[in-house]
Amino acid sequence: MVSTLFPVVYGAVFVFLLIQAFRMMRLSAGSSSPANTRRRTDRTGLLTTHPELLDADGSITGEDLLVVRFPGLDQPEASITD
Repeated sequence: MVSTLFPVVYGAVFVFLLIQAFRMMRLSAGSSSPANTRRRTDRTGLLTTHPELLDADGSITGEDLLVVRFPGLDQPEASITD
């Protein structure tokens, strides 16, 4: 009885996992659309400012910031200018 039931269970599990794999691929392909990437720029959905960048009044400080550069990374860094 086990020898006749095993192929059926194996086939059902295989089909289920195949369907799940296609569903996951479809969901991950849908998240790369511009609307979703714009919405998911921050985990809270809000503009997050680190407290180290704020002065005593709660506004962003105008002081020069320390920049750390790592050798071997030839990517230009994005800078924000006022």
